[in-house]
Amino acid sequence: MTFLEIEAFLKITECGSFSSAAEKLYITQPALGRRVRALEEELGYPLFVRSKGVRHVELTRQGRAFIGLAHRWQALWRETQEEVLLGNEKSFYVASVGSLLAFMLPTVFQTFIKENPDCSLHVTTLHSSDAYTYVSSKNADIAFITDPMYSSQVRTNILFQEELCLVVGQDLKLPEQVTVEELDPRLEIRTQWDRNFDLWHNYFFGSAATPRVYLDEMGFLQYFTQNGDNWAFLPRSIARQLLKDAPVSIHELNIRPPQRTLYYLYRVQDASPYQEQLLSLCRQKLSQEPGIILREESGSPGI
Repeated sequence: MTFLEIEAFLKITECGSFSSAAEKLYITQPALGRRVRALEEELGYPLFVRSKGVRHVELTRQGRAFIGLAHRWQALWRETQEEVLLGNEKSFYVASVGSLLAFMLPTVFQTFIKENPDCSLHVTTLHSSDAYTYVSSKNADIAFITDPMYSSQVRTNILFQEELCLVVGQDLKLPEQVTVEELDPRLEIRTQWDRNFDLWHNYFFGSAATPRVYLDEMGFLQYFTQNGDNWAFLPRSIARQLLKDAPVSIHELNIRPPQRTLYYLYRVQDASPYQEQLLSLCRQKLSQEPGIILREESGSPGI
């Protein structure tokens, strides 16, 4: 079981409903539900009584008994984090959305490790909705995300912006200039870059469009593009890397997709001493990528 799962359980019992708890934790209800289900699966019994049409949650017998244990587990976790784990200044905890971990951060990490041989680097993949809790609870020192939220404990800064482009498999035989109407949604490799892109995509292709592949893990992207009969909207930096090995090409679309924006998060009070060095290496790497617009540091707590 994890801190986020315990936190989800206790917040639901405190608020009396999944919707209120999700709002307090600044996450979606589906994300909250996944944490609770993961906790129940590990425990081997249900914590809540599921009933249709009931707004207020009802704890099972096991759920009521688990409240005290959950509070003790949370207190013990905080004690070990403060007195033991975080006392090691030579550890650096980085979390990121999958697209950066798969295509940009690995080379940055290689340089960081060479320059800091005594530092123990911990890397985690997560969704943007989980990043604020990870940073504020000291499970991560810095996080890279696509969808910012409000937090009084975490500072949010824009790192860079980048254009999305249309990447088409060569077997589809599409022209260099493509219209939206020529793209068959059933052949798409669908990726979720950020909320702004999702709104744009739903407007032109419909929220009910069913793609051939929906990818939540960017590490599999190169495998699926090898088929040569799919298309996808990708950041130009990722598209350029795929061109080297996959049977794909970049095409111009009559309606330009929106840019994606990448943010980084860190705690307001106790930023890691390794943070600025990692960000400097990231900016050096990004400055070499055509089409990427670096942003100056100008953030504030929350959004």
